[in-house]
Amino acid sequence: MLRDTLKELVESAVDSLIATGKLPEAARASIEISDTKNPDHGDYACNFALVATKKAGIPPRQIGEMLAACLLGPSSTDTPTLFQSIDVAGPGFLNLRLKPEAISAYIDTILKLGISLPNAKRQTPNADSARLNVEFVSVNPNGPITVGSGRGAAFGDALVRVFRAAGYDVDSEYYINDGVNSQQMMLFAESVRSYALDQPQPENGYKGEYVKAVAVDIAAAHGSEDPNSQPVSWWQARSQELMIERQRDDLATFGVAFKTWFSEQSMHDSGLVETSLEKLKANGSADDECYRAEIMREGKEERLERKPEECGPLWLRATKFGDDKDRVLLRSNGRPAYIAGDVAYMESKLGQRGFDKAFIILGPDHHGYIPRMNAVCKALGYPAERFEIIIFQIVRFLKDGKPAPMRKRDGNIYELRDLIDEIGMNAAPSADKEEQQRIGKDVARFFYLMRSHETHMDFDIDLATKQSDENPVFYAQYAHARICSVIAKAAESGFQTQHPTPNTQHLLKNPKELALIKKILDLPEEVARCARDYGVHRLTTYAVELARTYHHFYDVCRVIQPDEPELTQARIALCHAAAIGLKATFELLGISAPERMDRETPLPA
Repeated sequence: MLRDTLKELVESAVDSLIATGKLPEAARASIEISDTKNPDHGDYACNFALVATKKAGIPPRQIGEMLAACLLGPSSTDTPTLFQSIDVAGPGFLNLRLKPEAISAYIDTILKLGISLPNAKRQTPNADSARLNVEFVSVNPNGPITVGSGRGAAFGDALVRVFRAAGYDVDSEYYINDGVNSQQMMLFAESVRSYALDQPQPENGYKGEYVKAVAVDIAAAHGSEDPNSQPVSWWQARSQELMIERQRDDLATFGVAFKTWFSEQSMHDSGLVETSLEKLKANGSADDECYRAEIMREGKEERLERKPEECGPLWLRATKFGDDKDRVLLRSNGRPAYIAGDVAYMESKLGQRGFDKAFIILGPDHHGYIPRMNAVCKALGYPAERFEIIIFQIVRFLKDGKPAPMRKRDGNIYELRDLIDEIGMNAAPSADKEEQQRIGKDVARFFYLMRSHETHMDFDIDLATKQSDENPVFYAQYAHARICSVIAKAAESGFQTQHPTPNTQHLLKNPKELALIKKILDLPEEVARCARDYGVHRLTTYAVELARTYHHFYDVCRVIQPDEPELTQARIALCHAAAIGLKATFELLGISAPERMDRETPLPA
C-alpha cells in the first residue's frame, strides 16, 4: 500500500546513489517509513540516513540531502512524483510531504479490495511456514469454559484470523484430553456418578452445580439403563460427551469455532502412541534402561543416579534436548504417562498431517511445558523452528476499582458465559437475550485483547458495561454505525451510495480527509506486524484510532452538501472506505459491526 510504495521509492533512490558512486555499497540498510512526530512536519518520515551513516562513512544529514534530491528529481508524465516536498530535519530525518491527490487516489484501491483490505500485504508464505496448526484453550472436558480461559480463547482466535489474513493456511485446533487413563477424568466421572446415585463424594472430587447438571442430564438421557450397574468408564464416556458439547456451546457464544476437535484417545486407539514411542527408541531418544542421567544445573553438568523406584520401562532422554530432566514415557505398570500422548500429538501434527509449524497457546502456569515440548519436538527429529509455545499472562477482574474474585456466591466457578451475560444485561438491559449476548461477546473479546498477551491485564467490569464513549468497544462501533447512518441519509438525498461515483477523489484535500485515508491504509501493515510478532492487541488500538480519525473528519468535513455534489460523492466514497477499514478490523477481532446503535454520535475525542 502507500507505505510500501514509499519504501520502494526510497530503495530505488538508494540504488541510484550507489550506482552513481555517491554512496558505497555498504550503505545498504533497512528502510522504515514511519509517521512524523508532528503532522505539520509532513505525512511520513524516513530514518535511512541515520541508520546508514556508520556503514557509509558519510554524515547522516549529507546522506539525507542526497536522498531528498534523488527522490525529488525529474519525473516523467508516466511516473509523476508523489512528493509535494521533502525536508531534511535534525541530523538527517527525511520528512515526506505527499501531494493530496497521491493520497486520495488510494480510495479506489480500498473500495476494490473491500473486506479483503487486511490481506493487501499478503506475500507467498515461506515454504517452511505455509501450513500452520494453532491449538488453544484445550481445557479438560471436566468443566465449562471459565473466564480464566477467556483470554486464551480471544487471543488464539484473533491470532488465527490474523494468520489467515496474512496468507497462511491455518487449522485452529482444540485438543480434547479424553484419554481413558486420565486420572482427572476418572475422578470427574466418579464425582458425577456420586451426585447421580446420591452417594458420598470421592476424596478431592469435583463439586459445583455444573457437575450436578451433568449427572441429571445423564440420568435423563439414559433412564432405561441401570446406572448402579455401570462401571466408571461408562460414566466417564457420557460425562465427557456432555462437557465437550457444553464447551463447544460456550466457545460458540464467544465467537470461537475450531476447525478441528482432536481426541487424545484417538491416538491410543489408532496405535499412534505406540508407533511414536517406537520411533523415539529407534532413533536413540528413548530407552528402557535405568541409566545415569546428565543434567545442567547452574551452568555445570551433573550426573544423577536414578533410584530404583524412579525407573520406568521407557524413558525419554529429554536432557539431551534441553529439558531439565528426563521424562517417563511408560510407567512401571505399563501405562503410558501423559507425555506419551504429547509425543504422539507432536508426531500427528508435524509428521502425519504435515503442518509446517505447530503452535500451542498456554496460560501463565505452563512455562515449564516449553522446554519439555521443545525436547519432544527435537527428539522426534523435527527442527525446533517447526514448533512454538506462546504463553499468555493472567487477567485480573476489577469492580469499583478493586480486584473482584470471579466466583459465584455459591462458590462455583465463574464461567465465560457468565461474563458475557453480565456485560450484556448491564450494558443493554432492555435488549433481548440474543442482542445481550452479542454485546457481551463483543465487549469481552475486545477487552481481553486490549493488552499484549505477554503482560498482565486488568479487565474493568464497570467500564465494560458502560454504553458511552468511555468504553472503547462502543466508541469504535459507534463510528461504524455513524457511517452507515450518513450513507443512508445520502441515499435519501438522492446521491449514489451503492457504487460511489469515480473520478471525484481528487477533490479530497482537507487534512482530516487525508489523515483518514492514511489511517485506513495502515490496516494491512498492522496485520503483517501482528503475524510476525503475535501482537494482536494492536488491532484494538488501531480500531479506536481509526474511529477517532473518522469522528475528527466528520466534525470538520460535512459529507452531504447538495450544492457541491461531486465533493459529496467523494466524501461518500471516503465513508465507504472507512467502513471497510472498521469492519475488516472488527472481523479480525471477532466482533460485530453494528449498522445501528442507540447513540450514533459519540462526543469528539
